[in-house]
Amino acid sequence: MNETSVVGERRRWTQAEADRLVVEYEQSGMTRKAFSRMRGISLQILDYHRYKRRNRAQPGLAQLLPVELLAAQNTGTGELQAEARSLRVELANGRRIVVEEGFSATLLQRVVAVLEA
Repeated sequence: MNETSVVGERRRWTQAEADRLVVEYEQSGMTRKAFSRMRGISLQILDYHRYKRRNRAQPGLAQLLPVELLAAQNTGTGELQAEARSLRVELANGRRIVVEEGFSATLLQRVVAVLEA
């Protein structure tokens, strides 16, 4: 019996199975509820494995990531000066956040809160 057909029965997930489930959910673009229903698992199971994976990936919630400067101008003195008019953050799962000049700080806070949930 595979994991999608086990409903109402407890099963123990290996870390690899749980990680595959979370990655599949993240790439699906579906809501948590719709994805859980499609896979025949409870919403709590999905959330539990997402929580476990996030905490393994970010112990202490502090993680340094590489940053690449995409555009710079030469000042004529041998130094490069960046002129930022927008900010683009690309997440590991391929999703992107673009913040342009004149953005709403409140909206950005809401987006970050949703992503961290």
